Amino acid sequence: MPDIKDLVTNLGSKIILERPPLRPPPNFRRTVMIDFENVASGTAVDTAYSAQSVSFASVTTNPPKRWSAYAMAMNLGSAQSGKNVLTLTNATGLPLFDARYGAVEATFSQLQQSVSVWAYALDSPECLGGNYDNRPFMEAYDTNGTYLGKARTQLGPQDANFFGHWHPISFSSASRNIQRIRLSSQAQGCPWVYTAFDNLTYDRNILLA
Repeated sequence: MPDIKDLVTNLGSKIILERPPLRPPPNFRRTVMIDFENVASGTAVDTAYSAQSVSFASVTTNPPKRWSAYAMAMNLGSAQSGKNVLTLTNATGLPLFDARYGAVEATFSQLQQSVSVWAYALDSPECLGGNYDNRPFMEAYDTNGTYLGKARTQLGPQDANFFGHWHPISFSSASRNIQRIRLSSQAQGCPWVYTAFDNLTYDRNILLA
């Protein structure tokens, strides 16, 4: 039986090692878009979408308080898709709010790097005029509760096509470290800008579900 030296000689000292090509790991992340249409108007959605790796609550910080978040039908204008929007109230009337009333908090069971949502902007008849640049916004926080940053709508009260329209908001982090977001509208003076949200979009690893 020839030894390895004989094989090297017979092959002209050329040995080629065949290795399978390197392939990237499979992508098991799938985009999730929640439009709040699969529940009835007035439904508390705190755990309604836990199978999609997100839970909801309504919150205030001064004083600290937590209660349910709701899917409510838009009774003025229309939702970004379908009829329901995400809001912090299930009272009769418009399902719109601003930061004076609190924020809707979404908490993800899988850390996110980018989250987007659509926000509706409505001016308030009790606070017309003024030049404050209030806009719907998204704040992002990590697992320690550390504030990561804020994104607002591109347009504001001084822009045409702001009031009575839906606007996208997106927040992206440098790494996959977003655990929760808060959604509301700034309320620093006139004009107040009321808002509700729709079409929350993020991703989830289907292997970790």
